[in-house]
Amino acid sequence: MNGTQKNDMLIKGDIIEELSKMESESVDCIVTSPPYWKGFAYEAYFNSYAQYLRWSTKWMRECKRVLKHSGTFYLNVINDSEITVRAFDLMNIATEELMYKLHDTIIWYRYNQQPANTTRQLTNQCEYVFMLRHTSDGVNLNKTLAYELNPHIFKTKNVGNVWEIPFNSGKKSATSGFGRKETKSKYGHSGFPLELPETCIALSTNEGDVVMDPFMGTGQTGIICKKLDREFIGIELDGNAYDISKDRIENYVIQRVLF
Repeated sequence: MNGTQKNDMLIKGDIIEELSKMESESVDCIVTSPPYWKGFAYEAYFNSYAQYLRWSTKWMRECKRVLKHSGTFYLNVINDSEITVRAFDLMNIATEELMYKLHDTIIWYRYNQQPANTTRQLTNQCEYVFMLRHTSDGVNLNKTLAYELNPHIFKTKNVGNVWEIPFNSGKKSATSGFGRKETKSKYGHSGFPLELPETCIALSTNEGDVVMDPFMGTGQTGIICKKLDREFIGIELDGNAYDISKDRIENYVIQRVLF
């Protein structure tokens, strides 16, 4: 395995416009964390939270179109009504309006999260990962591989739906220097640690499958695809984040070939 795939695509552009160009049922798995709407550059992009939700409906509809009937969509969303997004608003859009099947709900437990500097709210120590599909028929999760890659995030080999991953994980199992550093774009997304996309991809894909992250950020999902020999499609609007992602993925491939 050389860590590269001939059909990899890194795309700088608007998610809805770029997804509209893709063939239907062309992607085996989607792993992504959508942007926050408030407190980052997208706050100027949306006039209201309602507009943000309408936009979210559009891109999630396109994701469903390009996802194979047997594919899985892992949607990572924080639940914070103060500054970002209400996770269950997006889940309800997916299941009630777009008719995704909610196959599982994963809790990313960020056990080392810094305490909230306020008396108004409890410290938010978790994020959600919604496992969405066209259908629950034919699901065969590779729990063995998921556990082998990241045994430290599970209590047992049974692989449950609570994943204990530090908020500022510096995991370097993929290769040295590819932890959580520089993983948030100005649009406020794709800052998840490597363990999260790695576990999703291990559970639901095989070598050679096509994995897409339509909010690529700085390339966490792409790096894991190279490690596990999956083809990768990444879309990113922020030019700086796109450049960082391209460099990180290319550098990982070079290091893998050399070492």
